[in-house]
Amino acid sequence: MVKLLNNANVLIEDKLQGALIETKKAKIAQNISKNIKIDGFRKGKVPLSIVENRFKDKILQDSEQELLNETITASLKANNIEPNQIIGNPIFLKYDKNDKEINFEVKLGIFPKLDIKDYEKFIPEVKVPEISKKDIENRINDIAKNYGDLIQVERALESKDIANIDFCGFIDGAEFDGGKAENYDLEIGSKSFIDGFEDKLIGMKNGESRNIELKFPQNYAQHLANKDVTFKVKLNKIQERQIAKIDDTLAQKVLNKEDSTLADLESQIKLELENEAKNKAINELKPALTDSLIANINFDLPDNIVEQELDIIFRNSLRGISEDELKELQNDSNKAKEKREEKRDEAAKSVKLTFIIDFIAKQDNIAVSDNEVYQMLYYESMMMGTNPKDLLENYQKNNMLPAIKMTILENKVLNKLLESKVNSKTESNKKVAPKDKSKDSQTESSKTLESNRQAKAESKKGE
Repeated sequence: MVKLLNNANVLIEDKLQGALIETKKAKIAQNISKNIKIDGFRKGKVPLSIVENRFKDKILQDSEQELLNETITASLKANNIEPNQIIGNPIFLKYDKNDKEINFEVKLGIFPKLDIKDYEKFIPEVKVPEISKKDIENRINDIAKNYGDLIQVERALESKDIANIDFCGFIDGAEFDGGKAENYDLEIGSKSFIDGFEDKLIGMKNGESRNIELKFPQNYAQHLANKDVTFKVKLNKIQERQIAKIDDTLAQKVLNKEDSTLADLESQIKLELENEAKNKAINELKPALTDSLIANINFDLPDNIVEQELDIIFRNSLRGISEDELKELQNDSNKAKEKREEKRDEAAKSVKLTFIIDFIAKQDNIAVSDNEVYQMLYYESMMMGTNPKDLLENYQKNNMLPAIKMTILENKVLNKLLESKVNSKTESNKKVAPKDKSKDSQTESSKTLESNRQAKAESKKGE
């Protein structure tokens, strides 16, 4: 019996006849005997009785699995459901074995059919503030500070100073790779180092040495993450940057063009500030957009995909609880189930958004190239202070590249939707907006979507 529960779930109730299982077992045993090599027998001449005895459990398991797959496929075909419509792993509600047969009941997920024609009305308007003359002046003043000459000063180190330092990092008393440098120029307040490093240098004087005790962040390079570290630092000299004169000469330095004028610089700064304001407004509205799409676009979700997402979110939530809480959940299955159930709404919303994003990406020909993935990994490695190659290999090893790809795809779709709702005051942004190359390639296939979804969820670590 096949029952379509809704547009995303199908229930199959059937039985595997014992006689058919025995036929399958004999066929599988014969195939094994043709390829197996056992001492005392030539290849292909091993008696079936020996094969059946030695590989009894495997033969039984394989025969049941093959017959189960064939039965399910035939049931789907008889009801005009194609194999490529099935998504995720089946949920077995019953699998009862006796001497004559196996009675089973299984629920399968189907890719939901979305036909979203008017999703534009769910996109909030993006209101971008106008850039004032004062905004431009402030930015140019900041530029003048950065382009001023450096002069050495004899006083205690302050924020915004350039500290020339020697440093060496130690973990458990031993130096570690990448934790040492000499005559390194560090702007205090730039956040170039891990949190706390620059702040603990403030107040040092020329020639002074200091030990700095810190802990690497949890999301740092794998071999350093969450470890205590001691940096031995010597301050060689302190430099203070003077403010450059704001004139055509400054504009020529900034724009790297000999005939540039201050007016040219002001025009360029205005465009940059407009784009920054627009991007900020878009990023701030992304949560509202996703909430709006989820609330207003309705369709059935595959139960098995929601359950898989629920498992992943629940496991990730356990990383942030205390050992006592974890032990309590391990010893009380009902409490563990209750805590897992608390995440159901979050899981359903996550799955729903993934299908919506995939639909819009296909409709608008938005795709993600491998180069975009590698570029994101490169920037991530720079932020974490790791080798890009090592980070790439780590993601490949843990099958997390699809997660990166899905994150980029979601971001591109949301950006495009919100770009369409930017108010008219920022039309000049279009002059310098980067070209969207997403129309030059195809989006992910349905099967890749599912692997991306799971990988993305697996990578959520305390977000």
